[in-house]
Amino acid sequence: MTSTNLTNAFVITQFFLLVITFIGIVVLQRGENHLTRMPGTPRPASRLFYPAFGFALLTIGILVFTEDVLLFSKPVFGDLEFPSIGRPMAFLLVFVFDLFGAAILIRVSGGSRDSPFGAILFALPALSIFLREPPTRFFGNTIGAAVLFLLVQSDDERGIFSENPNYKSAFTWVTLLILGLSTLVGYATRPT
Repeated sequence: MTSTNLTNAFVITQFFLLVITFIGIVVLQRGENHLTRMPGTPRPASRLFYPAFGFALLTIGILVFTEDVLLFSKPVFGDLEFPSIGRPMAFLLVFVFDLFGAAILIRVSGGSRDSPFGAILFALPALSIFLREPPTRFFGNTIGAAVLFLLVQSDDERGIFSENPNYKSAFTWVTLLILGLSTLVGYATRPT
């Protein structure tokens, strides 16, 4: 698989990873809508949307400005040059942002014990294998995911997320969609 194909696969994978994150947030928000009939009920899932959107723009932006993707824009923009990032550096940055972004999402949504987003953190090392990252990066992603999972504890001592009537639905959707994404990327990037 060529460098350009891997970069395009990562752009698509990152897009779907972010879509899965937003689906989980939306499912939790719908559950909060049922809880908000009681005055003073906090809405923590609603506060996740804008930071997740900013994170999505950052990570997709890094991938769009790789040398491989910008190569396709040459015919459209002609002599106009955009700053570019090499594929290895872009992949490293996006995986680091993904690991920390997933850890933050897990922390604010119930911690490593209760968050419906835990599957995202554990899918990242597998995705790094599928995207042909070198062994040092794969093992670094794996160790990073494990350490972050152990360190991420919730601020939520009252169990706000687990009281959400859609908590189990969010957990189910996120986990099954991550399984589907990992399977799809694994199949698409398999050796032929």
